[in-house]
Amino acid sequence: QLPFPVALDVKGDLALAFGDVKLTPTSFIVGKKGQILEQKIGELDFVKLRKLLDQELS
Repeated sequence: QLPFPVALDVKGDLALAFGDVKLTPTSFIVGKKGQILEQKIGELDFVKLRKLLDQELS
């Protein structure tokens, strides 16, 4: 269980909106103001992700 919301793009609409994502898993970390903080293809580094989220939410 993750301590933050996760969205799945079942129909692929978001993949097209974010530049036609071809590989999975692809993760987009979106900031409070809607900006893309990071795009990651493959496995996430959860320690790095936690630091990024803590910085954004502080």
